[in-house]
This record gives sequence, C-alpha cells and structure tokens, in this order.
Amino acid sequence: MTTLAHISDVHFGREDPDLVDGLLHALTLARPDAIVISGDLTQRARKSQFRCARAFLRALPPVPHLIVPGNHDVSATNLIDRLARPLKRYRRFISDDLTPFLDLPTVAIAGINTVRLLSTKDGRINRNQVAIAREQLGRAAPEAFRVIVTHHPMDLPIEDLKHPLVVRSAPAIAAFSASRVDLFLSGHLHTGQTVVTSSRYGQAASTPHFSAVVAHAGTAVSTRTRGEPNAWNLIHLNHNPESPEISVDQITWDLKKKKFLPTHTTSFTRGPNGWSLTRSESVRQDT
Repeated sequence: MTTLAHISDVHFGREDPDLVDGLLHALTLARPDAIVISGDLTQRARKSQFRCARAFLRALPPVPHLIVPGNHDVSATNLIDRLARPLKRYRRFISDDLTPFLDLPTVAIAGINTVRLLSTKDGRINRNQVAIAREQLGRAAPEAFRVIVTHHPMDLPIEDLKHPLVVRSAPAIAAFSASRVDLFLSGHLHTGQTVVTSSRYGQAASTPHFSAVVAHAGTAVSTRTRGEPNAWNLIHLNHNPESPEISVDQITWDLKKKKFLPTHTTSFTRGPNGWSLTRSESVRQDT
C-alpha cells in the first residue's frame, strides 16, 4: 500500500494559521509516502507570500514531494513580469523545475504546468508537455501506478457545465490513456470531487480507452472557500495484483474540533479497461 497526500490551493496571503498548523499536524499523523501540491501556493505571487509558502514546504513531513504552480503563482498586476519573466518568483522561492517527476518503487508521478501567460484563470496543455510526461512515466516499473498532476482540471463531472477544462485536454487524455495513466490530481476549483475519465472521454474514443481516476482537492488552508469546508485528499494505492484499488479519502476541517478528519471515501478498482467506481460513502465521526 502506498499513500499520497494531495494538497491544493493553499493561497498564502489568505491562509488561516490554525488551518496551517492543523494540516501539518494531520500530515504528521497520516505518514504519507509522498506529498503532492497541485498549485496556487500564493494569493498574489508576492515575495512575502512565497516566503510563507516556502516556510510551509520546509515544515512538511520529510517525504518526497512534487509541486506544480497555479494561476495565482503568476503576477496578475505586474505585466512585465507576467510576460517577460513568468513564474520568476515561483522558480526562485519554490522550484525551478516545471516538469517535476517522482519515480518511487510503486508509483510514478509527473507534474505538468498548465498556467498560461495570456490567461489569468484558465489552463492549457500542449503536445510537448504531454510527450515529456509520457516519457517520464515510461521509465516506471510496469506494475507501478502512474499519476499526472496539474493545477487545472483535466476532467470534471459530466454535468458540470460551469467550469472549463484544460484546453486540449481531450487529446492529452487520449495520449495518457495509451500510457495507461491511472490517476489525475488537480485543484483550482476549491472543491473536492472524484470522477473517472471514461464517463466523458470513453464514449467518443476511436480507440479503446483506459479509464483513469480524477481526484480534485479542495482548498487546504485558505479562507477562500467556495461553499465547502477546507479539505485535502489522502489517497491509498493498493498494489494487490489480483484486486488493485485506489481509495480517495477527503480529509475535512472540523470547525468545532479544530482538526482535520476524514469525512468521505471513494474507492475504485481496476479492470481490463481501467478504473471504475466501487464505493462512495461518508465516514461516520464519533461524537
């Protein structure tokens, strides 16, 4: 069993200190094998906010971690920086690697930067980024789980007509299906939800589609909630060859108890055509 902590949209500059402390404590107790952060480390890409984000990263449990930037990590007010030196402060304070990759014994994780200069909000992916990620994942052991991390969503519930997907997500999903990617992780919307790619992309595929799990994380510690409490995901990858499973636990901030607690779990099993939902249920909390 491999455990991933999936955190997103911490938005330093609009963070709640109690939530930051609670998150660090919860991560210590969870003991994940790796930590993934899917963008928006800052609110306005200011130096002071990046310094706070860097201090937070240094306080995380000492396990491998992978980070991608979000649209809030590019200056929205300094046009010279935005056009001539994009992600300058992200590269200085967080990471100079915009194609990060973790190759662990049981899971391979490729990060993709979906932020674009001409858009302050929406994301895009291009052929070169897809090719790089596929090459990275191709180095992994055949039995390893394959994971893609972006800030913007590659897929959403089919009934969601309000939020746009990453531009060029359809050909990217088709290419990643050929690489048998198991899991996509993202944030951006500040809501936690899970879907499988076959619902949207499988029916239109001209070639057999390998269905992947898509897990979005809510905002972990920011005050910028959108109708949901602060939350993050704890993801369990079960490597049993006879019944491989992905389980996504939503870990939600309990305002009364002042700590993060599991509130919902969604489980998927893998078959010949990829992943399908097997269980989705609320987690009962003892009073």
